Amino acid sequence: MSAPAHQASSLGWQGHQILQRLAEWWEYQWRGVHWPSLDWPRWAWLDSLARGLFWLLVVTLALGGVWQLYRGGRVYWQRRSRVPTVAAAPSTAAGGLQQSHYWGRQAQALADQGDYAAACRALYLAGLARLNDTQAVAYRASRTDGEYLDCLLAQPSRPYAVLIRTHERLTFGRALATPATYQRCRQAYREITQS
Repeated sequence: MSAPAHQASSLGWQGHQILQRLAEWWEYQWRGVHWPSLDWPRWAWLDSLARGLFWLLVVTLALGGVWQLYRGGRVYWQRRSRVPTVAAAPSTAAGGLQQSHYWGRQAQALADQGDYAAACRALYLAGLARLNDTQAVAYRASRTDGEYLDCLLAQPSRPYAVLIRTHERLTFGRALATPATYQRCRQAYREITQS
């Protein structure tokens, strides 16, 4: 068996050799030069100033980190405490949906607390309960907002569409609930109860 052919030289190896020779030449040129040592002045206050600035920077970064953790934790606890307000309502055995008047009262209580997103959700659930009570559309926990709108196509209703679209934007979009949003939902629910 013959030995595999190998390359005696390559462009990369030649470039490496040239760089190595240049480095050796540079070292050879400067090896005999002796630089005089410079005597820099020593200022005691400069050392103290540098240490003070370093610790000021460390403390500032630590306080900034603590502040960010505080803000993040506050937002987390506000969101966490907001969710159970509506979800903690006792459910009935028939499908897990409360009666519409319960959700209407719940919505007003949440709006009084300033939690307009949860209040709009409560009005949405009141509307679904109303649909279920009138047997227009049976409630199913697995049904989506789009499916409810499809079920309402046979008998279109603007108030129901307002409640469902608002719930969709608040839950799955980036919309924020405002007092005006709550008032629109409240008006739509009023129209539903009067029909």
